[in-house]
Amino acid sequence: MNRTSWLALTLVTVIAGCGDSAQPSGDSVKAQPAVAQKPAERRETVFDPWVGTIDRAKAVQNTVDEQAAEQRRKIEEATR
Repeated sequence: MNRTSWLALTLVTVIAGCGDSAQPSGDSVKAQPAVAQKPAERRETVFDPWVGTIDRAKAVQNTVDEQAAEQRRKIEEATR
């Protein structure tokens, strides 16, 4: 097959794959209950230690930022 044939075959396949599918009838589709469902209980994963580490690092960064702001304020007061 030459290049044009492959291109035509590819286009036909893509167009055929994008066709509509039959919509389900109203009888076969069950209505979802309006009641909010509780989220499933969270299970421990292998990533939990790293998530905790990230949270601790963010807390430390906040502390460092606060200390840096305090130090800048003291320097500003001393230079006035």
